[in-house]
Amino acid sequence: MLDEAVQGEAAWRGADLQDSESWIVRFSDDELDEIERALVTVRDHRLDELQSGEFSIPALSEHLREVYRTLQEGRGFVLLRGLPVHERFSEDDAAKVLWAIGCQLGTPVSQNKRGEILGHLQNKVVPGAFERRFSTNESMDFHSDNTDFVGLMCLTPARFGGESLLASTMEAYNIVLAEHPEFLPTLYKYFAKDRMSEQAPGEPGWEMLPLFCYEDGYLSGTTSTAWFVRSMRFADVARLSADEMSCFLFLESLPKRPGMALSMTLEPGDMQFVNNFVLTHTRTGFVDDPDDPLHQRHLLRLWLSHFEGGRPICDAFARGRAGIQPLAGAGV
Repeated sequence: MLDEAVQGEAAWRGADLQDSESWIVRFSDDELDEIERALVTVRDHRLDELQSGEFSIPALSEHLREVYRTLQEGRGFVLLRGLPVHERFSEDDAAKVLWAIGCQLGTPVSQNKRGEILGHLQNKVVPGAFERRFSTNESMDFHSDNTDFVGLMCLTPARFGGESLLASTMEAYNIVLAEHPEFLPTLYKYFAKDRMSEQAPGEPGWEMLPLFCYEDGYLSGTTSTAWFVRSMRFADVARLSADEMSCFLFLESLPKRPGMALSMTLEPGDMQFVNNFVLTHTRTGFVDDPDDPLHQRHLLRLWLSHFEGGRPICDAFARGRAGIQPLAGAGV
């Protein structure tokens, strides 16, 4: 266990970054020209037909090396801004750009049992008791995804709401140490986490994971406590004790503290990349405009994993790097 505060760029508070643009990387005109030239060669290709190196963006690739460093060793998130979707590039073009950039930051993996590699985040359904909320317009809990990085691209925003919120899991850990050090052992204990019905046939509906792990000098963690609490819907999952529940509720409250989270509104063409092992994220509820297609929220999503040379993490976390196993016959 790490028993001292996390130092460095990954431990930040939103209030210190909210009025800064240090986390925004803007495309230059030369980079946009390079992207446009690269698109000419692949416009007739489907995403699953694109081969490594076929989408050539050498000048931008130099820039992306610094983006990767920021994600892996720095503050853990970056917003790329300035891709003129709907003006200069179509939505199909934009998807190829997200794919090409994502492939330089990691390996895309399946996000669900349907085998989706490129996810579409829209208000599609009326939520049920265990419906995945990213398919609705309701607000979501702070959470982390299973893979190293998650990448989002905004095609169209909502009419109202849908702000993206990020908070540092490393700073949350520091607060636990400062205010409730007695919770520290609980953070490293393994608990059942609800798999939200995304498990393969015959597998249990939960998996055993800790909230944090400390490997080779790297702390990695999550504040996705709601998924651990929900696992108690299964009769054979151990009940949380009062002390464990107190720890979970305290950890869940930290990203919601005033000044902890950074809020950003994603504009068309924006690409947000987040390191799941050092940050937690969510979005607010939103309202679409049914009469205006340019104000019906539509985001694209990539899960990006590192199978070699990635952040040192425990075996339980590393299993998530494979993504969610698609059902037999599912499309990509």
